[in-house]
Amino acid sequence: MRNQLLSALLLFSLTILVLDSQAGMAQSATPPPTEISAELGTCSALINVTGADSKPVYNAKVTARIRYGVMGVKKLDLETYTSATGQVKFIKLPEVPKKPIYFYITKDDKLEMVEFKPDVHCRATFDVQLR
Repeated sequence: MRNQLLSALLLFSLTILVLDSQAGMAQSATPPPTEISAELGTCSALINVTGADSKPVYNAKVTARIRYGVMGVKKLDLETYTSATGQVKFIKLPEVPKKPIYFYITKDDKLEMVEFKPDVHCRATFDVQLR
């Protein structure tokens, strides 16, 4: 009786372990957003790019120019591409930029632009549909 109980407990533990590892694989199958850092502050912007069909757009180019320093004379150009999930995340953006930060999203002949105001919302999410 005791051996049967131990066997059942072992089988139950193995089943839980297998199910847990499968759930972990399913969660890790979703790639994280492409991430690029400005190294200028604590704000961030997550951009979700979809097409006219509302499906994620892979490899859309996202660019931004950040002006900083005294009177905004220094500038930092950032450029990256969306992940397979159509996402890109800009991190460590300045809390109070010298000039507005605009993100330009392009793919083929389509262009969209969003304005990021970190002094209003430091951690923003933008949903952009390319048409």
